Amino acid sequence: MDFVRKLLALVLGVALLALTACGSGTPKTVGAAEPLSSIKVTPGADDNTAPKVEFDTPMKATAPGAKVIEEGDGPEIKAGQDVSYKMSGFNTKDGKEVGNTFTQSALTLSMVDELKDADAEIYDILVGTKVGSWVAYVRPEDAPATEGESKSAESAEAAQVLVLKVIGATDKPRKLSQDDVKKLKDDGALPTVEFKDDKPTITIPKGKDAPKDLVVDVLKEGKGTAIGVGSKVTANYAGVRWEDGKVFDSSYDKGKPLDFDINGVIKGWTEGLDGVKAGSRVMLTIPGSMAYDGQAGAPQGTLVFVVDVKSVEPASK
Repeated sequence: MDFVRKLLALVLGVALLALTACGSGTPKTVGAAEPLSSIKVTPGADDNTAPKVEFDTPMKATAPGAKVIEEGDGPEIKAGQDVSYKMSGFNTKDGKEVGNTFTQSALTLSMVDELKDADAEIYDILVGTKVGSWVAYVRPEDAPATEGESKSAESAEAAQVLVLKVIGATDKPRKLSQDDVKKLKDDGALPTVEFKDDKPTITIPKGKDAPKDLVVDVLKEGKGTAIGVGSKVTANYAGVRWEDGKVFDSSYDKGKPLDFDINGVIKGWTEGLDGVKAGSRVMLTIPGSMAYDGQAGAPQGTLVFVVDVKSVEPASK
C-alpha cells in the first residue's frame, strides 16, 4: 500500500515491510521469519527510549518475514482500531542502528478494510497482537529490473530490519457532537484562544489529556455558504501541537490566507470543517491519525488549529 510504504521510507529511508499471516502459535511468526530467529530486544527505560537490539550478522533475508520477539501484556488489537507504534531500524550486515522514532510522537496505523485489502499481511500480523509487544520484520527492497526481467524481491537481500514497539490501540476517532464538545469545554479540557493584533494565541489546558476524538469548537458562527464536498475555501489559520503548545504553522504570520480544496487537506480538516459556514471561526482539536500521521517533517500527535473561514466556493457542477 503506497501510503504505508511511503511512511517508513520517509521515517527511516526504507519501505514499510509487508508481513504475512501465520497461525496462533507462540511466538507468532509470519512469512519467511527464519532470519529473525537470533534477534534479542532489551527495552529502553521508557517508551521514549530506543531499545538495545542484537542479532547475528550478517542477516540474510531474501523474502518478507516477521516475528513477535516479546509478547506484550496489554489488550489485543482489534479490527477497526488505530495502532500507535514506535520503531528502530538496523543494518542487516553489521547490526548498527540506522534510525529510530522513539524520541518522537508515536506513529499510527489504522486496522481498516483499506489496509486489509491493500496490505493484508500487515493487517493480519497486528490484529490479535497485544499492546506492548515487540515485533521484528524484514523485507528486501525491490531490485532494479534488468532488460527483459521484472522486479522481484527474491533478487535482492534486505538491507535493514525494523523492530517495532506497539504503544497502544484505540478505537478510531469520531467527530464529537456539540453536546460532547460543550461537556469538554465546561470541564476546561479544551484549548482556548486569544487574539492580539489580529493574531491568535492558543493555550493548551494544563493537566488535561488530549481528546481521542475530533473536536470542532465553534467560536463564532458565520452566515455565509457552508463548506461541502469539493468546496474551495479561503481561510486564515494557526496550528499548534497539544504536546507543547508551540506554533508550527500560521497564515496569520504569513500575512495571507490559504486557498485550498476541502478534499485536499488532512482528514481532520476535511471532516472538521464540513458544514462550517463562511464567516465562522472554529477551533479544531485533531487526533494524530486524522492529521499528518507519520509524514516526515510534519508535526505529529494531537494538533490544535484555529481556523477563520473567509469565503467558500461550492464545487463546480
